Amino acid sequence: MPKYDEKDIAFYGAHDGDFDLGPSDAVGTTDFRLTDNYESAKQDIANRIRTQTKDWRSHPNIGGDLELLEGEPNTRETANRGVNQIMSTLTYDGRFRAADLQVRAVPVSIYQIDYYTFLNAGEDEPIVVTNGSNL
Repeated sequence: MPKYDEKDIAFYGAHDGDFDLGPSDAVGTTDFRLTDNYESAKQDIANRIRTQTKDWRSHPNIGGDLELLEGEPNTRETANRGVNQIMSTLTYDGRFRAADLQVRAVPVSIYQIDYYTFLNAGEDEPIVVTNGSNL
């Protein structure tokens, strides 16, 4: 099983795009906060799902492309397309193993599907990331 508990820069304190800063040292210098435990994996899953391919110049295959589902009917086929797109963006470069992932599509209204991504990282409980997709 790959190591999913590595350290990385905590990109966002919230999804509004602000960087998350760590505590100040004795001199008052502040640096970017580092992720804890499996936060890096959760952050990577969320970023890959909620972005589109071509958003990352150096990684043209990263992106869940869920916006491509907008205007589609809320059917099992549409939900499965979203699941396949999510699995593709998470596994194409080996960042996550397909065997460690499960994605569930849950229709919550006629115009929305929520996707629950479960990552088995070897802990007692899986890492869960939720993303909604408006149709």
